[in-house]
Amino acid sequence: MTLPGARTAPQDHLPELTSLRFIAAFAVLVLHYRDLFGPLPDGLLRAIVGGQYGVTFFFVLSGFILTYRYHDWFDGGVRDGRFWRFQRLRFARIYPVYLLGLLLDTPWHLIERAQAGQLAEVGQTWWASWLLNLVGLQAWVPAVPFAMFWNTPAWSVAAEFFFYATFPFLCAGLLRLRLRLRGLALLLAASVALGVGLYAAVIWWMNVVLHAEAQTQYIVMVYNPLLRYSEFLGGCLTGLAFLQLQAGTWPRAVWLTGTDVRARRVRDAMVLLALAAAGVRIGLPDYTGPSMERWVFDVAVKYGIFIVPFSALILAVASGRTFLSALLKQPWMVLLGEASYALYIIHWSVTTFLRLGWLGEAGTPAVHGLFLLGTVAASVLCHRFIEVPWRRRLRGTADAGTLATPADATVPLQPQPRPALP
Repeated sequence: MTLPGARTAPQDHLPELTSLRFIAAFAVLVLHYRDLFGPLPDGLLRAIVGGQYGVTFFFVLSGFILTYRYHDWFDGGVRDGRFWRFQRLRFARIYPVYLLGLLLDTPWHLIERAQAGQLAEVGQTWWASWLLNLVGLQAWVPAVPFAMFWNTPAWSVAAEFFFYATFPFLCAGLLRLRLRLRGLALLLAASVALGVGLYAAVIWWMNVVLHAEAQTQYIVMVYNPLLRYSEFLGGCLTGLAFLQLQAGTWPRAVWLTGTDVRARRVRDAMVLLALAAAGVRIGLPDYTGPSMERWVFDVAVKYGIFIVPFSALILAVASGRTFLSALLKQPWMVLLGEASYALYIIHWSVTTFLRLGWLGEAGTPAVHGLFLLGTVAASVLCHRFIEVPWRRRLRGTADAGTLATPADATVPLQPQPRPALP
């Protein structure tokens, strides 16, 4: 069974999506530095806090790229050992830097506990939580120190591990439906609605039935992979739509994928509308009461509302040149995009170190800004000397080219041959 109108293997280069990944990772980086910059104007602070939605962008981009790169692997089902070869590639791409981030962050927490005289009191729970983080399961446990402690941003990679485990079956199931563009759009809308509905039900249950603590509610609402799954699914559906557009079987696709001025204007308009929609939502204040129903709805749509604009942004940028292309195609931007996973993973250990206060009076916002820039530079070195070499060592003969996810949304700048599967 073949995807309607799709190629058997993707051939287009998508370096601009790699560059977008850096922008999203940098937004998360600035978010985690916000307290180190001193008092900030309310408007600027709200914009910085909006960096949290960079993770939603990662999840959507992950589904898009994995579908783009792997739809032919799972067309017709999950068979011939492809599930485990896929998992091996994902492990090789993600885990070395994931482990590095955990190891970099661990000493600062031990020193922090030692300074507070609590190192002898942490007991087995703390070490069990470290082991849980080691195997990438922390996103499932809504309690500190299991979550929100060891290299906190790595929770999203734990969610990715779940996405990877389900993707082969999800991809095969979506391909089996043989949906055209209209069907994919309807399914995207349904997945967003179902995701929001699941969020609302869980939030209501935690508040009205369980009376859960605020911290527990926060970890569940932000970290739980099941609640974030609609973001990944939205990316997968967008990836299938992109494959059909690229195949050229839909006569009207030329208005988006063409090289003429009209198509360029359509893509530019999509980018502007997507950015404007995201910006408006980020600028709106969170609802705090008194209506319980309205508060539940406001929280339930917090992440799901970004799926459509982020999908539109990715689809427009992938389909051809836009007004962003001059920046996104710069080699240095693509390089930063390739290193953005390392940036996302290692930066927390730097902020943890800075919060220990060892710099004393030298710990000014300007110095913290230099640490931020230094972390960006360190991520490039980490990518080149740790991430890439270890990926090559671990992937073995399962190589299928450089792939992209929220943690590694990198598409090869040159076409990569794919070995035949048994």
